[in-house]
Amino acid sequence: MISFPEILLRLGIALLLGALVGLERETSEHTAGMRTNALVALGSALFTVISAFGFLSMLGIPHIQLDPTRIASYVVAGIGFLGGGAIFHRESKEQVRGLTTAAAIWVVAAIGMACGAGFLWEATVTTLLALIVLILLRFLERIIVPYRSSHLHHLRLELTSLTGSLLEQIYETCTQAGIAVEKVSAQAEPEGESIHIVCRVQDATTLVQALGKLRTLTGVRGIHADLQGIDRETIVPGK
Repeated sequence: MISFPEILLRLGIALLLGALVGLERETSEHTAGMRTNALVALGSALFTVISAFGFLSMLGIPHIQLDPTRIASYVVAGIGFLGGGAIFHRESKEQVRGLTTAAAIWVVAAIGMACGAGFLWEATVTTLLALIVLILLRFLERIIVPYRSSHLHHLRLELTSLTGSLLEQIYETCTQAGIAVEKVSAQAEPEGESIHIVCRVQDATTLVQALGKLRTLTGVRGIHADLQGIDRETIVPGK
């Protein structure tokens, strides 16, 4: 049986390492931040300590067999539910978000289990590697594949009437602003017509500037847009 100070050391390091990973998620404005990741690492470490040392006093009882990996294995399975809760699908916008956060929670659980098992240096190195993936590879990804790392946005333009010339003006405005249009669909509405545009933008500033140009086009009654996954709308008075 390990000593109480040793248990406290393992739990404390697990909490600290989990909080470091959570800090990166917090600065990236993800919901699973410092507290969530710190608690995941802490809980995983304690479960591992209990699994390995919590039932040693029962070894002398006849017909009792202990499996020190049983509780730890359930931690691995159970963390999947918590990670699944971080993933959500925006059906109307064809987006799946939270995959990186879910993977981070999964790694943090492994870090906590390593601390609980006494692999403190291994847990520390894994934390550093995880931070390299979350921080450095994010910038490398934007350099290597800027198109894939750009943000997918959905615009809905309310029109008084849809004409070929107006559609051409809208497309040219988006192209000149540096917006890559991937999909355009039109539909009739009781008060007029609207078009739905799926596009990729490098940053929100570019999108906002494009919205300012689109709203000046004759025939555009209103513009509904999502900015960084937060629904916002700009309504243009009827012309």
